[in-house]
Amino acid sequence: MEEILEVLRDHLTRYPEMKPMDCYKLIYQNERGPGHLVESEAEALDALKKEWEITEADENMPLTESIGNNLCRLNIAKAKCRYTPEEINDIFMRTARLHRGRMAEFMHNMKLFVSHFDELPANFTEEELLAFREWYRGRAYPAVHHSPEYKAAYNPHYRVVYQGFADSLDIAIED
Repeated sequence: MEEILEVLRDHLTRYPEMKPMDCYKLIYQNERGPGHLVESEAEALDALKKEWEITEADENMPLTESIGNNLCRLNIAKAKCRYTPEEINDIFMRTARLHRGRMAEFMHNMKLFVSHFDELPANFTEEELLAFREWYRGRAYPAVHHSPEYKAAYNPHYRVVYQGFADSLDIAIED
């Protein structure tokens, strides 16, 4: 099985409130990385500090969560217990500068998702998936936010970084 399908299966199992938008966000991050969030290092740090302030520290949260392609979501709630915003922003910026996803691979992964939809534990219909795909295609495949349902259920606050960069900060990989 291709890596993106394993990643989708894992996330759909852990986050049953995922909607098509959340799946496409995951596919986007898997291939395109975090570059869409970066205007400048100062702006990225300012945005992180604002998010840092509204995120409650939680030692029990996993610190990193694989999204495939040597990338992970680094959980801000856990990071607050061990690191500074500057440390997290540093590895976020290094990832954004180095990671260059390929549009062809992104398109391939989106097609895999649709063609293997019936094999995945999604709590939405194929019709919902196809409707979102058409909306997404009509907007030229932009970066999207999490769905309102996902935000309400999981309160996500993270940064996409290379797993190796996270590991280099002595961040323990946790399940």
